[in-house]
Amino acid sequence: MEVTLSNPYYIAKLNNLIDEFFAVPDYNDPKYIKATPNWNTQANPEYWCSEDYLRKIIARKDDHKGFPEEGMAQPIEYMVERDNKWLSFRNKAREDFTLDIGAQHAALTNYYPPGGFVGWHTNWNASAYQILFTWSRTGEGYFRYLDLKTNNIVTIEDKPGWQCRWYYFGRQAEIDHHCWHSAYTYCDRFTLAYKFDNGAIGTDKDKQAQFLRDELVNELESTSQYSRIDIIGANGNEGLHYD
Repeated sequence: MEVTLSNPYYIAKLNNLIDEFFAVPDYNDPKYIKATPNWNTQANPEYWCSEDYLRKIIARKDDHKGFPEEGMAQPIEYMVERDNKWLSFRNKAREDFTLDIGAQHAALTNYYPPGGFVGWHTNWNASAYQILFTWSRTGEGYFRYLDLKTNNIVTIEDKPGWQCRWYYFGRQAEIDHHCWHSAYTYCDRFTLAYKFDNGAIGTDKDKQAQFLRDELVNELESTSQYSRIDIIGANGNEGLHYD
C-alpha cells in the first residue's frame, strides 16, 4: 500500500501544485474552512480519530453511510465557491493531474490547516482503487486505518514533504474489503486522492482498474523523466481506456 515516490516528473508536478497553493497569502483564511457541526464539541477534536469513536461507529452497523461524519478541512471545491481565484489551481489539481496519472477522476483535494482532520469512515459510498498523495509541512500528523486481519489500528506517521499510498475502498457489501481510516494533523497538510473505478471485485473492469493502478505505482516508483501521457503520445493509446 505504501508507494515510494521517486519519479522526478511527478515530484515536480506535485511540488508545483503545493508551491502555487501556498503562494496565495490568504490560503488559510477561516472563510475557507468547511467543518461538520460537531467537530469542535470535544475537548480534543482528535477524538474523532480515536479507537473509542471508531468502535462506536462500527457498533452502529448499517447506520454508517461511507463518508466521514466528522471533519475539519478546506476542500478546494469549497474554496472555489468562496472565491473563484482558486479555479485555476482547482483545475490543475483535479483535472490536469488526473489526466497526467491516467486516473478516472479526482476523489479528494483538501488542504488541512493545523488541527484539521477527517474522522473515521470507509468511503464505501465511493468505492474504488484510490491513490493518495499527501504533503505535510513538518510531518506532525498521521493517517490511521483498521487492519481487518488483526482488528488493530495502524497509525502511519506523516513525514515532511510528499508521501504516497494506495488503498481499495470496498463497497458496503464487500465486508472483507472495508477500509476504515482517519487522519489528523498538527501542521499544514494537503491530500490529493484519485480514483480507478472498478465496478465490482473480480469483474473485467476490476482487473482493468487494478492494472492501471499498478502501472501508475510502477511509474511513480521509477526514476523515469517521462510521464505516462508522454509515453502514450509516442506509442498510441491502445490499452489505456475505461469501459
